[in-house]
Amino acid sequence: MGWVQEMSDRLAIAVNGERDRIISEYQSLTGKSRTTLYRIAKKNGFETGRRQRCDAGTTCLSDYQLQFVSTLMQSTARKVKGVIMPTSEALSIAEDNQVIPTGQISVERVSALLREREMNKAALDAPTPCIRMRSLHPNHVHVFDASICIQYYLKSGKGLGFMDERDFREKKPKNFAKIKERIFRMVLADHFTHHLYVKYYVTSGENALMTFDFLTSAWRGGHHEKNPFRGVPFFLLMDAGSANVAKGIMALLKSLEIEMPKNMPHNPRRQGSAENAQNLIETHFESRLHLEPATTVDELNAWCTDWLAHFNATRRHRRYGMSRTACWLKYIRQEHIRDLPDDEYLRDMFAEPEVTRTVGADNTISFRGEQYRLSHIDGIRPGLKVDVIMRPYHRPQVGVVCNGEEYLVQPVTLLDGGFSEDAVVIGEGFKSQPDTPAMRTRKANDNLAFGEEQKKGDLPFGGTLHVHGHHGDKVQAVPMPRRGTPITVDRDVEDRKIPIMELFRRLRDAGVTMTPALNSDLRAGLGLSVSVAQADEIITALCEDRHWQMGGMDERLEAVAN
Repeated sequence: MGWVQEMSDRLAIAVNGERDRIISEYQSLTGKSRTTLYRIAKKNGFETGRRQRCDAGTTCLSDYQLQFVSTLMQSTARKVKGVIMPTSEALSIAEDNQVIPTGQISVERVSALLREREMNKAALDAPTPCIRMRSLHPNHVHVFDASICIQYYLKSGKGLGFMDERDFREKKPKNFAKIKERIFRMVLADHFTHHLYVKYYVTSGENALMTFDFLTSAWRGGHHEKNPFRGVPFFLLMDAGSANVAKGIMALLKSLEIEMPKNMPHNPRRQGSAENAQNLIETHFESRLHLEPATTVDELNAWCTDWLAHFNATRRHRRYGMSRTACWLKYIRQEHIRDLPDDEYLRDMFAEPEVTRTVGADNTISFRGEQYRLSHIDGIRPGLKVDVIMRPYHRPQVGVVCNGEEYLVQPVTLLDGGFSEDAVVIGEGFKSQPDTPAMRTRKANDNLAFGEEQKKGDLPFGGTLHVHGHHGDKVQAVPMPRRGTPITVDRDVEDRKIPIMELFRRLRDAGVTMTPALNSDLRAGLGLSVSVAQADEIITALCEDRHWQMGGMDERLEAVAN
């Protein structure tokens, strides 16, 4: 700018008093402040000739006060646009809250201090440093991303229509709502070669079926004779869209042994390969649709496949200095290409990623017409439920999840007659299944109870356990009532006789101890039976610690006998 040097030269030869007039003149011409004009002139060789102050470079603001102003600007920033609060507003808030005294410092000086200490808007909005990441070979890492093709949509019977960006933008969402079905652009890029695969879908929104179709189409390959790309990756990077993280998709990726490294939230740079691919497709391919629009999505995909074959084979990549197809062919190895299983197998993996089976009596399970023996799995037992997972790269083996761990299990080979190969031939010997945990527990219990050799009739623990005759001692004594209420019975009842054993039972129930002497005495005196009345009197006498024949008992017994 010529006026800058002209102003600097005029200021350099001006005497005191003329400089203010010159600055005022250029203020009118440029609209810049006096401070800015002096700073511009100083950068272009103007020197005021004044001695520098001894406190130059210092400020009357403390570190905390400057930090407070910078914090106000950062904490009110927008996630995408960054800092939006001007320094003047931040200084005003600091003064209103008495963090900085009013009028202590100018906005220009605060701006200069923030700029010098890299605490201003430019420093706060600067992107954080990133780390370069690399992949090892083609098909090591694939990057997948889906986007709405905002420029084009299908018009009824008229093919693709161009969206006017003046009408279809974020401030006019109602215009997007008018279009029921939009074109989704799905892109997959090989991280090592940046070889691209693209497919378009017409739908109202992302869904798991679309993701399933796109990924399997990309990995199966064979879309163009001049496009050799194919194979399942070992790692897949993609965003956490609802269709991508659907249980069916996640289970499919797990069954295909594809790992998904965790992503730091709001870190779009991890998807840099996919974002770059989206931009390449939009600018190099979709821009052509202005000149020759497609009438159907099939025609759009056919044109894109043809264009990709040419782009991947001819466009030189800056990182490795050759075309994408040439790089893929140069570094790909047989062990890098994991082909997809057939469509039926894939559908089963997607529909039923895990199937529950019950272990049979011979420790086997059946799955897809095959028998699998699980005897070698620790903790297996008949009746246990296990989960079976299809493992396409280990066929005919399957994964069996038992007690939280997965085991690869080989199917049982069948011989003539449908017998399993490991079955025992009758008359030629025998085999036994490995002990289950329950069987080991039972053996340990038997060894503890009977020792290593158990004989018929042996009691557990050698009969040394005392388990009877002491339970009453565990209960406190219950005092009996001093006197009960006598029961009046008919003569017929009194004359009725009961066996002597019934008397003994009633005596025990009343708390009388049946000693051998008392037993013999009662048998000798009463014989084999006794009347109900006599039994009641005998029980009363013995309970009161009297002899059972006291108190005229003999006379009453004789009268009853006659």
